[in-house]
Amino acid sequence: MVVLRFGTYVTTLKTQGIRWIHPVGRTLKRIPTRDTTLDIATTTVVERNGNPIQISAVVLYRVEDTYKAAIDVENYRQFIEDLSGAVVKRVSSTFPYESPDHSEPCLKVETDDVSSAFVSELQEAVDPSGIRVLSVRLNDLTYAPEIAQAMLMRQQAMALIDARKTIVEGGTEIVKDAVERLQSAGLELGAAERDALVQNLLVVICSGDHAQPVVQVGAAAHGAN
Repeated sequence: MVVLRFGTYVTTLKTQGIRWIHPVGRTLKRIPTRDTTLDIATTTVVERNGNPIQISAVVLYRVEDTYKAAIDVENYRQFIEDLSGAVVKRVSSTFPYESPDHSEPCLKVETDDVSSAFVSELQEAVDPSGIRVLSVRLNDLTYAPEIAQAMLMRQQAMALIDARKTIVEGGTEIVKDAVERLQSAGLELGAAERDALVQNLLVVICSGDHAQPVVQVGAAAHGAN
């Protein structure tokens, strides 16, 4: 309880009990010092790569300096609410929504680097109000509706490319092992035969059920002659 007389600070009552304060010119401001949450409504921002995203967050804070909260700002609750929305927009624009490089911080993963950036930026902004920011957590994070379908197609294409890369890498190892096993079994292959075998195995492995082995017409005709 912050006690003012004619607008001048008198004292702060921090413990429970009965107090007597002369009522003339007295103003009492109750300021809770418990942990409090603030829900930041969903808003559209532009992330670092220029894509519009929809983002919301939850801020956990505590009033540590009741004098500043009562005297230095008009309404400390409104103060942190207004600044939180602005800080979330500004910090979000410095990070990408997602990144193929796992070592690079991004909003989708919300690493310690991302959380620390939100907290430090907001703490600097609300310092005049005597508030300590404990954490800032993203609550909702999606692409904006106007680009959601396009980004979904992009993600599907990237997943298909990654799957193809895995198949090719596995197929290469299988073909290499097959050639080595044939040679260790005493089956010597000429350069043309080895190339044809490698080509057909890769076609079968990478193409699945729709594979059609490649027939070397020139080599077959040469054998017939």
